Amino acid sequence: MRSISALGAAALLAVVPAAAQAQSSSQEVVVKENTTVVVKEAPKPSPVTFTPYGFVVLNAFFNDSLGNRNYPLPLPCSGGAACEGNILFDVRQTRLGARLVFDDTAGWTKAKLSALVEVDFQGGFPGTVSSNFYSPVIRLRKAYADAAWGGFTLRVGQDDHIVSLLRPVSIAYIANPLFQFAGTLNGRAPMIEARYDINPKDGIAFNAQVAAASPMDQGVFDALLAPPATAVADVGAGNRSRVPAFEGRVAVAYKTGGKKFAELAGWGGIQKNRFVSPATDTNVDVNSYIFGGDMTLNVWMVNVLGSIYSAKGWDQPGSLGASQGIALTVTRPTPGSACSATNICTITNASAIPALGGWFQVLVGPDDLFKVYGGWGGTQSPFSAYTGTLFDATAATRTATRLQNFQWAAGLIGYAGKNWRFSAEYSRATSYFYTGNNFSQGQFSLNSQLVF
Repeated sequence: MRSISALGAAALLAVVPAAAQAQSSSQEVVVKENTTVVVKEAPKPSPVTFTPYGFVVLNAFFNDSLGNRNYPLPLPCSGGAACEGNILFDVRQTRLGARLVFDDTAGWTKAKLSALVEVDFQGGFPGTVSSNFYSPVIRLRKAYADAAWGGFTLRVGQDDHIVSLLRPVSIAYIANPLFQFAGTLNGRAPMIEARYDINPKDGIAFNAQVAAASPMDQGVFDALLAPPATAVADVGAGNRSRVPAFEGRVAVAYKTGGKKFAELAGWGGIQKNRFVSPATDTNVDVNSYIFGGDMTLNVWMVNVLGSIYSAKGWDQPGSLGASQGIALTVTRPTPGSACSATNICTITNASAIPALGGWFQVLVGPDDLFKVYGGWGGTQSPFSAYTGTLFDATAATRTATRLQNFQWAAGLIGYAGKNWRFSAEYSRATSYFYTGNNFSQGQFSLNSQLVF
């Protein structure tokens, strides 16, 4: 009996702690089920994000005649070995940028704030010898700040002109866009811009933009028709008007699966330019304007891009071969001579030169493998618009005045994954001058672009 009792007692002692532990565990569960448990949240991410971006480009250009930009010179060589082409390796189109985003929706502004700074290396060269071409000068492209409230955004800083926003697809011509020399307007300006976007993943998208921009111009005769007589950086004809340039754009698109199927846009701009009559010290004003549109269409493996415009005196800085600029009708003391520091002219009238321009591009191929493209661009002004103006005053100005520029291009662009692109492209440009002469230049290129 004692041994049985001892065995039972041992078993009881063994069971009691287990039961007590089970009871304790049960009570712990009950306590947890009936008690509000405070879970420490993970740290929130910083409302400030910094994102670098850009690409590295190498272009190998093979020119078939004298020059390096596929832009025919007004006085090319007449022939011989000196007129032969050249080869240029170029990295100047490399671009670097950074975007800073600060979410202040819970703060005082109730806005999503962001800033962007972007540079490339198209700012020129430190000298004129060939080796200086490979030491390019850095150039500020964009620098602006945004404040966004839903679809409405206020932008302050330097950005692309609102007119002619669409760009052809190319790796050879990025900083200097394809067809820039014949129909594509380019360039940026300091501005204050307001925009509104409706941008769904599927369905109708809408965009409207208006801006007041710095009224820049590149009038050829500003140095002679501005106070003081020598040119300075901030007394262009647009700046002297004391009125901002105004630009606007409206676009409607249809999207499916986040991809833009089609888009139509209309845009325009106006700028006041003020010249000075040196002899009488009086102002002569002329308005320049532009209006146009662009189209994008993406159907299966086919992409169609195009733009067209009509302008009068719109000489958008940053563009070559675009609208022909401002021409002035003047009364000259000596017939056939130009105004100069020693030959002061009285300006009786100013007239803006009209121009028509446009371009189109068709690309065919799967988006993630390759694209074959072809396209054409052109711009022209009437001969009569230059008659009796400063542009036909001397043989030198007549020779340098372009009435028409045309350019065609074709190429193959390959995509090695999402980040590396390469291409083989050819383009030929032809210019017709006031003298009746015409010259052309062709350029073949092999190109590589690494995007990050």
